[in-house]
Amino acid sequence: MPSTPQIHLDVRNFSSPAPWVDVVVGSQTYSYLYTGGDDGHGGLVASVGQGRDTAPIQLDADQRYQMGDCVFSDDINNQLSWNGGARAGTIVDSNTQVETAKYTVQVTDTGNGNCTVPCDPQIINR
Repeated sequence: MPSTPQIHLDVRNFSSPAPWVDVVVGSQTYSYLYTGGDDGHGGLVASVGQGRDTAPIQLDADQRYQMGDCVFSDDINNQLSWNGGARAGTIVDSNTQVETAKYTVQVTDTGNGNCTVPCDPQIINR
């Protein structure tokens, strides 16, 4: 079974320069940055037919941030699943069909009214 290199996610409650991605939630600007993965930016790339791929994700942000659910979009073949906790989780890709999908890790800022910050890089099965 292939295994994707560790993915790290950091989140901050202020705007940060590139390569950080800014997202506005309500009136608050957050920034997030993925490192690691297959592309160095949290993205996942797998070759179909080489077995399930696992992608471990570690939240490296301040302790007030916690990972919640992971939502998948454009996963038309239902190949992706999430097994996660507050500070770490794993995406499992059954890797049986070609597709390009996205995953969005929902990070909650427990220090700011439980505001939820969506963080979303890409998954490609070639």
